Amino acid sequence: MAIYQYGIAGVTDSLHPEDSSYTHLLPSNRELTGASDSVGCGLFLEGVGRFVENHIIDLEKVCGEKISNVRVTLEKHGAFYHPCRVTLNNQCALSFVVNGAVTEEGIRVMHSEEKSLRLLWDKKINNIPELLFSEEGLLSDGHRVSFFSATWFDDFYEFHWSFDGKELAISVWEDNDKKKSLSSGQVFDLFRKAARILSSAYDFDHFHQIFPWHHAAGDFVVRSVGDYVDVRLITVRQYTSLFGTDPEHADMSDRMDCMFYFLWNLLLRMRLDRLDGIGELIWAPEEIVVPCIRGFFDAFVEKAVHREDISMVLGVFQQIIESMGKDGLFEIHEDILSVYHPESPERILMGENLRAHSDLVFDSIMSEPVIK
Repeated sequence: MAIYQYGIAGVTDSLHPEDSSYTHLLPSNRELTGASDSVGCGLFLEGVGRFVENHIIDLEKVCGEKISNVRVTLEKHGAFYHPCRVTLNNQCALSFVVNGAVTEEGIRVMHSEEKSLRLLWDKKINNIPELLFSEEGLLSDGHRVSFFSATWFDDFYEFHWSFDGKELAISVWEDNDKKKSLSSGQVFDLFRKAARILSSAYDFDHFHQIFPWHHAAGDFVVRSVGDYVDVRLITVRQYTSLFGTDPEHADMSDRMDCMFYFLWNLLLRMRLDRLDGIGELIWAPEEIVVPCIRGFFDAFVEKAVHREDISMVLGVFQQIIESMGKDGLFEIHEDILSVYHPESPERILMGENLRAHSDLVFDSIMSEPVIK
């Protein structure tokens, strides 16, 4: 049997039962407050170890060698999952994440994510995790738990808006609490590629989309590559339609309406984040709107290669927006805002900026070539 070593990122590389962190309860959120249904960190990590051991033979086939050492590091905490990074033999090319859920809501969301990831991989959507193994069981204290493992994106890091002096800048959270600011060109590339991932996954016929997603939750990660970046989406909580339209009876007008709704909502949510990931809700600078539009067009131009109807839509895209006018587009944005809870901080912030944002979207689309 392999030797298992456990750690908690930023706390200890070697966790033992006599350590105070061993019995420390799992936080229930990113702010590290609250307790996640009274599950200790040590028991949780040992549960991850047993999950890995249950699949060790398959992992050895992937590595091409006998696995003698497994390191499990509890990386962070979310509203639903507690992600752990697992490395094998300290050198195997395969490192992966094990997400664990210990609450009923977390387990429900996890089952939805497993289904969604399989659907997206069947559709050959890139830049998302590849599901490896999953199972549900009990921790040693009898607490119900669900795990799934997926590929780990090496050298990719979480990012958030931070203040660089008096200006907002994208700050990448690298290892050992180091933070690195991206250049304006890298920020443009980041948002273009993030929008492209979501737009590539959008199903023009059945209206399925990845939703919800949040920058504040660290759903996207980034890796610097010279003057550019690579981007990945690390979680897919749900892949379904948000619309009441029946796809079996939808005509081209319905499909276009749903596509536009997807785009407007995407552009709104791309501007939401929390300062440094856990601070106050912030509204991203207007410079990110054009790259997000570019990312949408990148994905739909690719879809149009094999779809004459999508090609037709792109051909008249700007004419349709022009026919809406700025006032018409603003009314549509008001309709989108109406589905959010009236007292939610996100809705309030979007509402404060809605007219300026809607006008910016209109002007950007009218001046932005569809194919670039």
